Amino acid sequence: MKKSDKIYEKLSKNFSDEEIVDGYVFPESVSPEEQQKIDEEFRKLRFERLKERSQAEVNLSRIMQMKIRLQNYFTQNGFTDQFSFANQLSIYIGITGLKKKEFANIISIHPTKLSRLVKGVDAPNIDLMFRLAIHSNDEIPAFYWWRLYARGLEDSIRKDIKRKVEEAEKVKSSMKFRA
Repeated sequence: MKKSDKIYEKLSKNFSDEEIVDGYVFPESVSPEEQQKIDEEFRKLRFERLKERSQAEVNLSRIMQMKIRLQNYFTQNGFTDQFSFANQLSIYIGITGLKKKEFANIISIHPTKLSRLVKGVDAPNIDLMFRLAIHSNDEIPAFYWWRLYARGLEDSIRKDIKRKVEEAEKVKSSMKFRA
């Protein structure tokens, strides 16, 4: 059985012959001028479609873009200030198009608390992470928010040598090991 026959057999399980024919793209060589015209027409149609999107569609595409950026960040090692919990929360609020006071009201926290979270002064709690996930309709899950916060906290712990020395003075004795 030829490769094309196998492909046709697979496609015919889900599609009619007409659908298969309609979906088949015949390779065609076009001149650079024709390709440029095709590209311009496509761009024009694309921009028209972008202008017709509802605010909900725009917000969803921005949320999905944020989610993909976070997923890419999580595959990398280390911490980047751009991906701190505070920065990402600020970006998320911007995506919603809401004022901070409105957003705080929607997720049931005090506006001052939200302001302190966005500035990185206060640490988030798990309840907030669940609320953010629910607000995004779980497009950005609670554990994504937690991973952002945890990476920042880990970075702080690694770099805060001064505090480690201060805390070492409070330890009366440490465990002894032989090498």
